[in-house]
Amino acid sequence: MRTHRTARARAAGITLLGAAALAVLPVACGGSGGARRNVLLISIDSLRQDRLGIAGHRPEFAPEIAVSPNLDLLGAEGAVFDAAWSPTSWTLPAHVSLLTGVSPRLHGVETDEFALHPDRPTLAQVFQAAGYATAGVYSGPFLDPRYGFGRGFDRYESAMASPESKTEQIRAFELQRIAAGGSPLDDAEKRILVGQFAHWDITSPRVNELALAFLRGQTPGTPFFLFLHYFDVHYDYIPDRAEAGLGERFDPGYRGPFNGDNWYKDERVRDVMSGERRIGERDLRHVMALYDAEIHWVDRHVGAVLGALEELGLADETLVCVTADHGDEFFEHGGIGHRSTLFSELTHVPLLLRVPGETPPGLRVRTSVGLVDVAPTLLDYAGVAGFGVPVEGLSLRELVENDRGSDRPVLQRLIAHEPARHHLNIRDGWRRGDRAVLRRFEIDPQASSADSLRVRQERAVDGTPRHFVFVTGRRERERVALAAEDPRRSAALGDFCGDFRCAEQRRAAWAGTTPVALPPPGEDDMQALAALGYAMAGPAAASPLRFLAPLPEPCLP
Repeated sequence: MRTHRTARARAAGITLLGAAALAVLPVACGGSGGARRNVLLISIDSLRQDRLGIAGHRPEFAPEIAVSPNLDLLGAEGAVFDAAWSPTSWTLPAHVSLLTGVSPRLHGVETDEFALHPDRPTLAQVFQAAGYATAGVYSGPFLDPRYGFGRGFDRYESAMASPESKTEQIRAFELQRIAAGGSPLDDAEKRILVGQFAHWDITSPRVNELALAFLRGQTPGTPFFLFLHYFDVHYDYIPDRAEAGLGERFDPGYRGPFNGDNWYKDERVRDVMSGERRIGERDLRHVMALYDAEIHWVDRHVGAVLGALEELGLADETLVCVTADHGDEFFEHGGIGHRSTLFSELTHVPLLLRVPGETPPGLRVRTSVGLVDVAPTLLDYAGVAGFGVPVEGLSLRELVENDRGSDRPVLQRLIAHEPARHHLNIRDGWRRGDRAVLRRFEIDPQASSADSLRVRQERAVDGTPRHFVFVTGRRERERVALAAEDPRRSAALGDFCGDFRCAEQRRAAWAGTTPVALPPPGEDDMQALAALGYAMAGPAAASPLRFLAPLPEPCLP
């Protein structure tokens, strides 16, 4: 029998559209003796779950090094959710879900043309209204305040290089090129360099500088909510720019040509337009070692913040949660980077939770959960009332305290651009327990106007809609879908259909909080995003998302 506290008022469930809609309003009662805990939420951009020590990973070429010792220790001191899933595979919509408890199909911020509706509250707003000191530090372009992330933060600060610093570095690069006999940079080249800065910039030290300043300035007796976003795991994989020799430590015997620089655009890695792989296996494994080194670098900075909590006497009063928005692919399904598919290497994310006096040390929760469950969980354990509006997420407290519970369905969606075909690719998915259903759609490229835009689902040879159904696992890696005659396939599709219908009912009921359209980006912004590998260049750039018909139900004909 567990000795940690289990007597706790339960979250109240307020439903919309009856029990079938499953839209709840989590409400939490006070923590220990009514005291409210501090909350530290950390998001590590592009961090795959399976590259952490707590997932059993060791560096291939340097097994004596622990990739993530501080995260591993945090997991040993608290709860590890082994089946946590992101609702998508890129930064912007995933973080909106993390900080609102609502999935992309409902909050609607699925491309960078949209911002969160002002009536949809964020986690920071809830904490601020409850009297918390609130601060956020971000280090990637898609956490910009223009998308709604700054709401509710007393301080919301960027750890990215300043415009002045970018100008100085571009000038230094230009002088080096001229000294080597090259020509000065033209305006287009300068814009591309500005866009690539997010890939080159080393931000973790600045994240920590701002975080530690906030922690040291806290007033005793006033609880705080601190959100930290670390970007250095994101490609390019350039650990030696963070610390000389760090990459070599993780692959000391490598003598090949790849250093992780310009990863997404390097023609030696793949044909950028067709996606055809060109990099050899040994070189690819080297780049994955560099990825491990960057995880190690960020882990070290997370450890410094956790150490500061101890030094400042705050650790026993502070809830700590660490997660990620998505992972990265290394040709597991034919590609690299992210924002391309919904397979496990991109959407299976770490989720660690340490609540002093509450989470049993070393607890492994294998029930499937989603990023939308994080915000309600933090409010619950902090002793703060819920969002005040319906959300999809549910507190994870019951899973922690009872070590049991039903697998939670995670609905996934992705809007992605395929440069080679100049149209939008729409991915749709569902996960519950060890089962997954994935679908592919595209916008009809023959549509002549916004009024005629439609989505069409990929179809099998016989003309029926294709559903890729998997029983997931570490060995399977979602490479072989279940056969049509497999009874597990029809059972999974039936459950997907039920969960999909519930989500569509919620979407219809919450239509008043659809996203806000942002002004179109300027030419400089488009150039910068193109350099990052995110821009929707070409005919799909004038995004038709606001005109799309709903995706069809996943039920079999």
